[in-house]
Amino acid sequence: MPAPTVEGFSLSHAAILNGTTGAELSDIYGIREGTLEVDTDSFDNTGDDAVLSSWQWFNFATVTIQSGFLSLAMLALLSGSTITSSGTAPNDSYTIPLWSEKSLNTSSRPMLIRIPSKDTTGAQRYLDVVLYKVQFGPISFDGPSYKNGLVVSYSGKAVMSDKDEKNTALTERAIGRLVSSPRP
Repeated sequence: MPAPTVEGFSLSHAAILNGTTGAELSDIYGIREGTLEVDTDSFDNTGDDAVLSSWQWFNFATVTIQSGFLSLAMLALLSGSTITSSGTAPNDSYTIPLWSEKSLNTSSRPMLIRIPSKDTTGAQRYLDVVLYKVQFGPISFDGPSYKNGLVVSYSGKAVMSDKDEKNTALTERAIGRLVSSPRP
C-alpha cells in the first residue's frame, strides 16, 4: 500500500492539456527549471492593542517553465499564431510571428507539471500538479550564452476556476490539484 506522503525530486515534464479530456495537447520539451508560486496576502484584525484574528487569501499562482528548446508548435498554441513553411526538405524553413498583437490575451489553458517522486516506503510515484486555467503571457529568452545556450521561458498566471482540466464542474473553485500516482 503506497503512503500518502511523497517527496518530489525534480521537474521532469510539463504539458498543455486539451481542456476536454485532460489529454496532453502539447509538450514543453527540454525542461530545465520550473517555479510555481502562489500570490497570497493576509489581514490582521486588531483590537485592544492585540491581533484578534488573521484573514488569509490568495489571488493566483504564477507558473514559469524554462526550456532549452523552442517549439514552434508550442509557441503557435500559446500565441494563437500560425506557423508557415516554405521549401522542401532538407531546404525547408518555418516562420511564426514573434510578440505580435494577436499573441496578447490568448485563451486560458489547463496545464500539467510532473515531478518524479517516492513515497515514505520508497515506492516510485509521480507527483503531478494539474493547473485548471493558466493565462500565458509572451515567451521570453535568456541568452544564448556560453555553455548554457538559449533558454526559453514560458510563464503565466493560474487563476481560480470553477471547472477542472476536463471541463467538469468543481464543487468549489480552485486553481488546481495535486495527484500522487504510481510510476509505470
